[in-house]
Amino acid sequence: MATQDSRIKIKRSTITGTVPTVPSSNDHTDGTWIATDIYKGELFFNQADGVLWSRDDNGINCLGGSASLTISSADVLTLNSTPLTIVGAVSGYAIEVISASISIDFNTTPYTTETSVYIMTTGAILPQYKLSVLDSTVSRMAKFDATIIGGTTDTQIISNSDILVQAGGVDPTAGDSDITVYVNYRLIPA
Repeated sequence: MATQDSRIKIKRSTITGTVPTVPSSNDHTDGTWIATDIYKGELFFNQADGVLWSRDDNGINCLGGSASLTISSADVLTLNSTPLTIVGAVSGYAIEVISASISIDFNTTPYTTETSVYIMTTGAILPQYKLSVLDSTVSRMAKFDATIIGGTTDTQIISNSDILVQAGGVDPTAGDSDITVYVNYRLIPA
């Protein structure tokens, strides 16, 4: 019987939070490899999280991830007091948002009182991104602005923390439009 010496070059996982691993040997046929082990140069796609990984000479690296969250108008009205998770925490990693955008499906009434939306790390002092957009009077898409960190004690990216969509200082009022928030991010070993 012939032995085929080949590998799948893109491995996948359907389990949230699964991260690839470095094997204990260089031979996937020796019986020591686990399901998440990958060779250098291989790709590992966690389709549940939308995150692509690879391995190089230094170990496992996150090549990037993406997520979106559609928020009903009822939830927008409580978006400061009840922020919503767009990217769940990954143990041992900090989540750095690379870019963010928003789509507003305008209904009949713009939001008032608070019109800013933040992309915020749980426990951080400053958002990673923010945009004043909830007062829109038409359906539109817009790109969030990166928040510049200034103070010596300000925090923005924290390991083992979720990424939230949150309204600014108080809950918005009066509006009735659904929104969808999109983020692209990378995971940084912490």
